[in-house]
Amino acid sequence: MTMHPQLDCALQSLQQLAYARIAREFARAWQARANAPDGSEALLDEAHRRVLHCEQALAQLRVVIDDPRQIAEIKVARALYLRMLLESAPTRLQSWSDCESLDDMPKSHLFEWISYDFERLELAELEGSMTEEEAASYTQAIDTAARVRD
Repeated sequence: MTMHPQLDCALQSLQQLAYARIAREFARAWQARANAPDGSEALLDEAHRRVLHCEQALAQLRVVIDDPRQIAEIKVARALYLRMLLESAPTRLQSWSDCESLDDMPKSHLFEWISYDFERLELAELEGSMTEEEAASYTQAIDTAARVRD
């Protein structure tokens, strides 16, 4: 799949938005802790502003990128990237259990847990919204990647 600068920009914008949403949810969860540090509300406000900024940038890109083939290419590339991230989940999450209390959980575990959930949800949403052609292209790319790894 050959990407054009406009498509690369769209993929980068999607990742920036995803990261901003994860950071915002992390700030919310961190603030909800029983022993939340001072200043966590300011972090949450900043995280929310970042999400809004990324959403605006992506909305502007959507106006420029209106070719269905380009949109399909972006969708498939994003889904493939999310699959790659999810494959790293066992390493990132390690021995973490969702039974642990948020109050005792290290920041890194909390951030990775939130990232993992957002990645799964975004991938499911993308896969569920694919047309037959997009799904075929996606499946072919997954098969090709599997053959390369083997």
